[in-house]
Amino acid sequence: MVEGYGIATVNLSINLDISRKVVAPRTVFVRYPHGAPFGVPGDRVGHLTVLGELFRALWGVTKPGTILEPGFRWRRTEWAAIAPSDLAALGGDQGASRA
Repeated sequence: MVEGYGIATVNLSINLDISRKVVAPRTVFVRYPHGAPFGVPGDRVGHLTVLGELFRALWGVTKPGTILEPGFRWRRTEWAAIAPSDLAALGGDQGASRA
């Protein structure tokens, strides 16, 4: 509906099955857990990498329903809530990686 007014949109998805059913104008699919679609909290480089893929899709995808899969994989072996006080201790390369 928003696209009908000339405003381009892009969807960041962590569920490929739902994305295929919804058929958004542009989708970037990442294999990250629920609650962390941009990657590990505090991982600025990883967040910017995902954001860059969203902009690439926004500007580059012309066929409605296209789903881009940049190949990012969750590298942590466990998922637990991270306290705000621990965010500063996280390094800059713990999030997005290409398979």
